[in-house]
Order: sequence, then C-alpha cells, then structure tokens
Amino acid sequence: MGRKFSKRKNAPPRKERDPNATYVAVIKENAKMEEYYKAQKIMSDEEWPVFWEHLKVTLPTTFRITGTRSHAVEIRDTVKNAFVPHLRDISVDGVIADPPRPLAWYPDELGWHFDVPRTLLKKSPEYAKFHQFLVAETEVGNISRQEAVSMIPPLLLDVQPQHWVMDMCAAPGSKTAQIIEMVHANEQPKVVPTGLILANDADYRRSHMLIHQTKRLQSPCLMVTNHDASLMPNLKLAPNKAGEVLPFQFDRVLCDVPCSGDATLRKNPMVWNNWTHGGAMGLHGTQVNILQRGVQMLKIGGRIVYSTCSFNPMENEAVVAEMLNRANGSLELVDVSHELPELKRRSGISDWKVFTKEGELVDRFEDVPENAKGKFYTSMWPPKNAGDLHLERCLRIYPHLQDTGGFFVAVLKKTAHFVVPNSSRPQTEKLTPTTTAEDKEEDKEAVVEESSTGDKHKLDTPEESEAAKKPRMSRAERFGAPGPKEEPFLFLDSTNPDVELFSKFYGMDENFPKDQFLVRSEGEKNKTIYFVSEAVKSILKSEDINRLKVVNTGVRTFIRQDSNSPAECSFRVHAEGISMMRQFFSDARVMAVQLAEVIILLQSPYPKTSEFPEHIQERLTALPTGCCIFEFDPSLEEDKDKPNPRWEGQGLTGFVKGKMVFPVWKAQVSFNMLLNKQERRSLAMRLGVDCVDSPHVVEGGAKGTIALAAAAASGDSETGSADTPMDDEEEAKEEEDQE
Repeated sequence: MGRKFSKRKNAPPRKERDPNATYVAVIKENAKMEEYYKAQKIMSDEEWPVFWEHLKVTLPTTFRITGTRSHAVEIRDTVKNAFVPHLRDISVDGVIADPPRPLAWYPDELGWHFDVPRTLLKKSPEYAKFHQFLVAETEVGNISRQEAVSMIPPLLLDVQPQHWVMDMCAAPGSKTAQIIEMVHANEQPKVVPTGLILANDADYRRSHMLIHQTKRLQSPCLMVTNHDASLMPNLKLAPNKAGEVLPFQFDRVLCDVPCSGDATLRKNPMVWNNWTHGGAMGLHGTQVNILQRGVQMLKIGGRIVYSTCSFNPMENEAVVAEMLNRANGSLELVDVSHELPELKRRSGISDWKVFTKEGELVDRFEDVPENAKGKFYTSMWPPKNAGDLHLERCLRIYPHLQDTGGFFVAVLKKTAHFVVPNSSRPQTEKLTPTTTAEDKEEDKEAVVEESSTGDKHKLDTPEESEAAKKPRMSRAERFGAPGPKEEPFLFLDSTNPDVELFSKFYGMDENFPKDQFLVRSEGEKNKTIYFVSEAVKSILKSEDINRLKVVNTGVRTFIRQDSNSPAECSFRVHAEGISMMRQFFSDARVMAVQLAEVIILLQSPYPKTSEFPEHIQERLTALPTGCCIFEFDPSLEEDKDKPNPRWEGQGLTGFVKGKMVFPVWKAQVSFNMLLNKQERRSLAMRLGVDCVDSPHVVEGGAKGTIALAAAAASGDSETGSADTPMDDEEEAKEEEDQE
C-alpha cells in the first residue's frame, strides 16, 4: 500500500539508442586496482593469480525460490524433478553445459545457479522450456533473480518469527524478501506473526522498487520507510493489547551499506574502467554513521549484520574496528564459522594500507598534508588494538572459492547499553572532517554505475556532524526525506459499518483482530481496505509517527466493488490478501472446485454458468451475486494420476501440488477470476494448459480484442459494466493515474 511512483510523470526522457553505435568490449584489466589489493595482502601470493583471473569470468545465473515454505518446496521440487533430469548432457553446436544445481550452502536447496551459453538457451527445446518456466515464475514472484553472495547476510541474521527486524538500506529488496520469509516461517493456522520488518531506503524512488519486490509476499508485518539510515528517528510506541509500551528497538538489524561495489566486477564490468583509489574514501564516514545508528536501535542481546559488496578494508574491517572501539565493550564480533558450513570463506584481516586518491601510501593520519586532511578519517587506519578485536571473525567471500561474486560480512552482538562517544574524544575527533567545496566535488567521483540487480552504487559523501559547522535543520529535514507527501494511515474501528458488513458476509472468525484494518483516504466511501499486524499498528498509532516517513505498509484485503445489480456485500476479497484471510473465513462463500472448473476460468474471460460441468451448475447458480472464493485441492482430483498432456512425468494437475484459493466475481450469469494476467499465466503453465493471457492465444491478454469479443459473445449484459471488477493490474494502474 502506498503512493505509487509514476515513471511516466517523473522519469527523465529516455535517451534514444544510436543505431550506428558499436559495442566496445570492456578491457578487464586495471593495474592500479591490482597493485592496490596486492598491497592489502587480502590473500596469499599463491592464491592471487586464480582470484584475479576469476574476476574476469562472467557471473553464473543465480535465483532463489521464494514464498512460504510449503509453496517454495513445491516450486523447488518442480525445478529439481521436472526440469533438471531433462537438462543433463544436452549438446548444441558442440556446447555442453551443466544443468542447474542447488547452492551447496543455501538451506533446503532453495538457492540455485547455472551457467548456460545463450546459444543453448535459444536452440535447445529443453532449455527453452525451462527458461519459459523461469520467466513465468519470476513474473509472478515465485522465483527471484538474486546474486548468490547477496543471500548470505539475511541467513546470518538468524531471524525468528517473533523478531522485530530493520533493514536499514533495503532497496532493491531481495534481502528484505528473505527476511519476510523468515518471519513467516512457521505458517501456524489462524496466527498472524508478532514479528515486524521495517525496510528503509534513503532514496524515494528506490523505496518503490523495494515495494514492488516485497509486495508479492503479502506480509502485514512489513513497513517501508524513506529516511537517511544514519538519522533513523526515535519513536514512543503506542501501547500494545497487553498495555505494554515497547521501545522502538529491534532484535535484528541488517546494515547492508552503500559501498564502492568493486567486488561486483563479474556482473558489473564497468568497474574495471571506473575504479579509483578514492572510490571508498568518501564512503567510510557514511558507513560508520549508518552502522552506529543501527547499533543504537538494536536491543541488548540482538544481532546486527554489516555487509558490503566491496573488497576494500577501508569499507570493511576499518568500519567494524571503529564501531567496536566506540562500543567500549558493549559490542562483540560473533564467530559464525559453524554457520552455513558449506560456504567457503576467508577470515577478515587486521592490517591494511591507506592510500591517497593519487595512489600514494600514507602510513598514518599525521602524515597526511594539512590541506588534504579533510578527506581522511583517523579510523581508516588499523587501530593499535586491531589484534584484540577478533577481526578474523569477519567473512570475506572471494569469487574463485565457489564461483560467486565478492562480499564482506561481519556479524555483531550487542551485549550492553551503547553510549555514543563524545565527538571530542580522540577516536572520533576526525570521524567527520570539515570538507571544502573542492573536496566535495572530488567525492562525487565515488560513484559506480548501478548494476543490473540494483545494488547500492549511488554513493554518499561524508557529512559533517559537528553542529557548530552545520546550519540548523528543520524538523522535517532532520527526520524526513525528499519525496511526495504520503497519505495518512486511518484505522477503522471494529464497529465501523464497512468492517461489520464484510465480516458478516464472509463469516469472519470472531477472534480475528478487526481493529487492525485501515484506509488511506478520508472520503465518504472507503474503497481499499488494508490489514496490518499488531506490531505495525503500534508504530502507526505512535504519537511521534509524524517523525517517521512511512511509504508503504499493509496487505490489500478488501476492495469496494460498485455494482449496478444488488449485491449483499459491496466488498470483494483482494487477491493479495486472500491466502492470509481464507483461514479466518467460514465456508459460506467458498466453493470447492476441480481442475475442469479452474481451466474454464483460465481459458474463458467471462464464462457463463452453463459452460461449467453440469454437476456444479446448480451450486454456482445458487451463489448470490458478488465475490466468492474458489478452492482447488489437487489431492482430491479424481484423475490426478493421469499423465499431464504437456509436462512429461507429471500427473494431471502438472506442477500444482498444494491447495489453492483465488477470488472470483459472480455477476448475474457469468464469472470472472480475479487474478492479474501474470498470475493466470503462471497458474496455467504449471497446470500444463493455455489461458486467455497466453501470448500465443490472445494478443494483449484479457484486455485484448479476442477476449473482449468472447466476453460479448457470452451474452452477459453486465460484461464491461460496473459489475465486472477490474483485475489487480488494471486496478493498480487506475490508482497510479489518480495519484
């Protein structure tokens, strides 16, 4: 939920590609970078040649199977049993590739990788079919393209369903999605998790990328905010149902900070051209400030994971060492050598070198020329007590170890109350140096082109923290972030007429928390009803909520459907919320269907009652006009063991093994499946059938001319009228246009 960012209205005009331009291959060499990292001694001289040559090899394709555990296992078994056996020993033009295989260290075989040449994808029917499956499942959100090393930090957070978790620099959202799945891991019936996920990003536009990435997981426990991570505000939360006022602190914090990104060479080859000695210098202070704020907001006993996609110790061990020294014993590095045992790693280093932007070695801060000291921090150099900080417990992931990208991870535990050190103390007096206009201009060089996976490569410059040297900020500047003003979050009372109406109509469980529904408009008619968890409500009801810029929260559960025909309830269930809400509904509006009925809904845009099998027509006719829920259980299908016509080795229901529920709108004489075209395509593909949205069946999807003609031919006078609800895609577009 939240205001959508319209690319059409706000995005700059796209530059036209020059048809005469020629592609210039990137020369994968950078002598300065090679010399720099050899001086850092990040590995042995014997290992270096293998590491350096591996950086020049293109990264394999990796993906992660997403969603709740039962659903993810179903998709995993589809990949493992239906596709992989047919992708072995395939040769095209003499090219043979290994089939997809699970990442050895990722739990439950939910992370996969494969390296297939384009010629094989284009010319091999088996790989073409697998690629089609991946595209369809990615569109609907069952599969997420994510670099392997990017999956590591959330796994080391050790998130439990009851935890409050903050992802400080969350966009584009792949790690946040992992955290959401962990909070929802238990899947207990009629239980909304007590945990919370607060996903933050400083860039307003990127925060909407984050919303898109996490929306498919439909979590009422998620909040998306838009703040400078180093200035996350404090709040006084509203009392929970037990009357407790909990602190605005977190059990787990992920601090995946903006960085120079030089460990992304394999997927972002432009780094070979853009790397400079100064790339990390303008980031060190920002990274320390973000990590410090994360530690402040961490509960005692909680775990914080600091990570970068950089090899540079100035962004890695130097930041961790500075924070450990500031913590003065209230923070410790956790030994995670026993976690993810199949993950190959190297230990962190406790000694490194500092160079100027010109590439000159500087042994200590005192040796920096006076006119250049504004560009350096004393914490960039190894501290005198580096050997006592156990920096070897940090993780360095190198590409040649398991054919991945590079990464750095440090896991820290807060053991006591953390006191922010006074800026006059020696260890911090140079933490935020005064910079000249010339320095700031040079710091702009520390920008690496954003990679295809949307990593954080737009880099910040150090900001001054000495209040005397900064103009006084307004309250909005201190706690807010640029971007459009968000609509308020207005909770509905459990006695609200709309809540009472749909609660009665769908037979909602009396124990369901009906006071956690909200809207985002103050009109006379509530159009879209959202549901949030108790933890989210305690934040939104805070008396200090104006200090927190919330961009998105809540799961769309009900949509008002204006109708020309009388309907007992004007609210239909939204596809986003049906999986969560079904367990709290009675069976009064639920219709158990078989495969034949599902296929009819997929293949006809507005099928009439007479088009369904005779045995179900009477029940369909008896349903009152309005929204109902169709429930399909493949295990109850009579002919489930018959071979699937499209998927070899699969039963009649194809890859659909678990129970499915989806909303359907009943007009006077016709029905409409209320899923968007990507969801319909995905379902049809897994069943092994075509649907009205398959590109080769109807050009333009359900809104194409053939589909509309079929709807008109059905003879339903309500087709195309206010009685026919929009699918979710049309509805989202309408909301975007209105905003």
